Amino acid sequence: MKRTIKAVLMAVAFTACNNADQQKEAVNNGITYTIVDDSQINSSTLAKTTEEDNIAYQLDSSLIGKTTAEIEKYGPFNCAGTLLGSNESGGNLWVSHLAKSQKECRNGVGKILLQRVVGRNGDQAVFEILDEINIQSSYPEKDYNWTTCKVKGVDDEQFYVIHFKDQRQHELTEIYDLWAIDMSAGKFVKVKNAEGVTCVNPDYSGDL
Repeated sequence: MKRTIKAVLMAVAFTACNNADQQKEAVNNGITYTIVDDSQINSSTLAKTTEEDNIAYQLDSSLIGKTTAEIEKYGPFNCAGTLLGSNESGGNLWVSHLAKSQKECRNGVGKILLQRVVGRNGDQAVFEILDEINIQSSYPEKDYNWTTCKVKGVDDEQFYVIHFKDQRQHELTEIYDLWAIDMSAGKFVKVKNAEGVTCVNPDYSGDL
């Protein structure tokens, strides 16, 4: 008799364990709790990881020839942008900075883009990407921006994209690289010699 009771209890316990594994909800004192299994958590994590990977992939690959409408689904962060003017074809040219997130605008992988307006999507302008500079920033030691600079052998100050150390003063003198912008060709043109270049610090404010 004792053996029979023990066997029944073991069978009931085994069945209860199996049912607990299969159920998605449990009821305790009239309150229903939803049980979330590992697969749901993993799916959410995977979706976030995949989205970040897609953005990283886009920033690692060339965007030249693509439009902002094509790449906006990957969600890159637009750190900054400036209107340069029109080129010979009459299209407005812009220089802008993309990164994977706002945090990585000054500390991470990104791109400086030269773009022209090619149309509209509702109330938003659509740009075609003409040229790009791949960057790896680490503020303040290695930062990127665009500003006016004085270069040896050039009479007037001109507009350049610069890779520099932010000295937190009005003039920047530690310039690692700089690129002129050929408006007609729609290209960044790297200046061979960055020695002796002084540039206006676009982020400097004497009041701060």
